[in-house]
Amino acid sequence: MPESHMGEVIATLECRSVQPGVPAAVVEIDGISDAEVTHFRQELTAQIATGGQVSDAVARVFVALVQHCPNANPSDLWQHVIYRHTLSMGWNDAQWKRVSGFALERALVAKYQPKLTPRGLKMHIVKSAEANRALAKIGIHDVKATKVDLFVEGLAKKDVGILGQVDEWVVFGSAHVKSSIAERIQDDVPASRAFMDRGFTSIVLTMDAKSYPPPHGNCVNYGELGGRSLGVEKDRLKRRYVEVDGQFDGLFSFNLRTPPSPADTPSGKRIYTLGMHEEPDKLVEFLAGQWKAFAAANDLTIS
Repeated sequence: MPESHMGEVIATLECRSVQPGVPAAVVEIDGISDAEVTHFRQELTAQIATGGQVSDAVARVFVALVQHCPNANPSDLWQHVIYRHTLSMGWNDAQWKRVSGFALERALVAKYQPKLTPRGLKMHIVKSAEANRALAKIGIHDVKATKVDLFVEGLAKKDVGILGQVDEWVVFGSAHVKSSIAERIQDDVPASRAFMDRGFTSIVLTMDAKSYPPPHGNCVNYGELGGRSLGVEKDRLKRRYVEVDGQFDGLFSFNLRTPPSPADTPSGKRIYTLGMHEEPDKLVEFLAGQWKAFAAANDLTIS
C-alpha cells in the first residue's frame, strides 16, 4: 500500500461523460494521491473478484480508504474512488444502487462502533425478523423492518430482583442511511415520524454524493444540500425536510461541501457536516445527548 501522506496532496482524476464524443473532465480530490487512488481501486476490483458479498467488499475497501486518507472529503472518496470505479468496471447505476446502500450501512457501523462503544452506545444492522420483534417491543407496529436501516441502542441498568442489576441494550432510535439525498428519502418519513412521535430518535446518515459529468457539469461532488449554492430551489427544498418540516431529528452529511444548519432553525432540527476523523465527533455527541435525554424521560439508569 502507498504510504499515507501528510500536508497538501491532490489526486487528479478523469471523469468521463456517458455520452459519446463529449470530452472528459478532470476533477481534483484533496487528501489523496494518484497512487493511492490506483491502489484502492485495484483493491476494490480484487475484493469483488473473490466472489463474496459485493456490498461487504465495497464496505471493507471504503473503511480502509477513509482510514488511510483522513484529510480527504469522505464523500469524494465514496463518489470518485469507489462509485466511479464501479462504472469503469461496467456497472450501471441500477447495480450501484442495489449495492451501495448495504455497503454504506456496513461501512458506517464498522467505522463508528469503536467510537460508540466507550460511550455505552451501539449502532447496528438488524435482520428483518429481529427488527420486527424490536419494533413491536417499542410499540411501533405500522412500520416495515425494511424502512429501518440501523437501530441505535444505549446500555442501561436493569433490575433483576435479588440478583441486583444487569446491563441491557435499549433501543432509543433509528438511522436511515443514504448514499445521496435523491434515494427516496421521502419514503422513510413515515417510519421516521413513527419513531419521533413515540419519543425515539430518528436521523439520516448520508454521503450527500452527487456530481454531474460533462456535458452537464464538471464532476465536482457538490451534493444536493446546497454545496454549490444554497439559493438553488431544489437544494433548499431538500434542506426543508429537516430544517423546516422536522421530518428527522437530524441529518449528518459526510460531504464536507454540505453547508451545516445554523444553530436555530424553524423546526429546531439541523443538518450537520462532519468528517470521519474529527474529535469530538458530532454524530457521537448527538447520539450521546439523545440517549441521555431518552433515559431520563423513561426512568432508565445509564450504565
